[in-house]
This record gives sequence, structure tokens and C-alpha cells, in this order.
Amino acid sequence: MNRLLILIFLFMASGTAAQQVQLEISHVVAGQPMQLRTATYTNAAGDTFNITLFKYYLSNFSLVTADGKKTALTPAYFLVNEDSVASKKILLSQCPEGEYTQLSFMIGVDSVLNFSGPQDGALDPLHGMFWTWNSGYIMAKLEGTSPSSRLPNHMLQFHIGGYRAPHVTQRMVTLTLPSPLRTGPQHKSQVVLQADAMAWFNGANQVSFRQMPGFMTPGTPADRIADNYQHMFSVKKIVNQ
Repeated sequence: MNRLLILIFLFMASGTAAQQVQLEISHVVAGQPMQLRTATYTNAAGDTFNITLFKYYLSNFSLVTADGKKTALTPAYFLVNEDSVASKKILLSQCPEGEYTQLSFMIGVDSVLNFSGPQDGALDPLHGMFWTWNSGYIMAKLEGTSPSSRLPNHMLQFHIGGYRAPHVTQRMVTLTLPSPLRTGPQHKSQVVLQADAMAWFNGANQVSFRQMPGFMTPGTPADRIADNYQHMFSVKKIVNQ
């Protein structure tokens, strides 16, 4: 009986581990690898700039099958930070066995948690992604410098977040996968994503640092930047081992 229980436990543990999906995220700027503090980039408005900080929340992951069936995964919140290699490797657990053609997730923290006060783990205010004065999370943050900025020391400070109706900065992303993602005991699956930070400024709502070198409260400018960066992700590769 003891041996049987051990075998059952090992089988369950093996199956659970195999049904995880590894996400690997790389950050680029206009297609070039992001280099904090050292590289210079130029946006569509002609402003040169560098990036000193780049981080954002991802949550509410779902997998979608070819026939449109959407499976929400176990709730989890991840803070992705260009300064942390480990944060750019996300493990999605308890993925039901199957074949999926789309990956869906939220950039930001959902409204329920946003109104629940500071949390712990990835949501701990110590990470610098919570406005104590505004009672809400910063969904995404990009900082840097630009000669075009009129802020002190030519700073750029884009802190996109909060929840003040009708201004909502959470954004859902649905990515069509270039090949089916297979999960199950026989697979060790991986999705390689790329996020292009230039999308923050070169999207449908073009940003000039001469006119707007930053924004740090809920409002229409934050909404427009969120509309831009909703499109910063692309899928580079699917690995089914």
C-alpha cells in the first residue's frame, strides 16, 4: 500500500510539473535589444531619449483553443522588470492538457485588487508600483531622460496606473501563436515573447517629449499611452518539447 501511494504521488507530481508553461520575455526598443542607461533611441516625434527603468505587471492569464474555448489559469500576478533577469521568466502553472492557439493576459492589476489596498509578494508596495496617495497600483512604469524634456534633469517619468472612472489603465492582450502550444504530461512547453517599449510613444497616440515628458496620475494621457503599449507584445517562438 505504501509503495502504491508513493507511485501515485510521483505520477501526480510529474503530471503537474509537465503541465506548466514557461514564458520568456525579452525587451527591445524599436526592435533593438533594450540597454538601460547606455543606449539612445529616437521616437517618431524626433526626440532622442534613453531608458533607466522599465517594469510592468502581468496577470489574468488565459489559454484559448482553436475553437475559441478560453481557459482561465490560476490567478497570479507577476512584476516584470528589465533590471531583473529572473522576473522575465514566468511560470504558468496548472495549465490543462490540450492544444492552444492563443495566449491572453492583462497588463496591470485588476480592479478588485486595485481597490483592496497594498498586498504582498509581487504586489508589495516596496517594489515602487503602488501609489499610497492615490490608493492604486501603477500598471506600468517607464523612466529615462531626453534633451526634449523640460522636467528637472531632462527626466522622463511615465507612471501609468490607478483607477479613476472613466480612466482605466488595465489592458487585455490576446496574442495569436505562430504554431499550436501543446500542454500535457508529455510536453515541456515554452512561449518566447518580446515587448517593444517604443510602442509606448509611437502607437496610434504619438507622444512628443517636448509636450509631455511624463504623466503620473490617472487621466486621458495615461489612457492613451496604455492604448499604445497594449500592442507592445509579440510572440517570437513556441517550443513544445
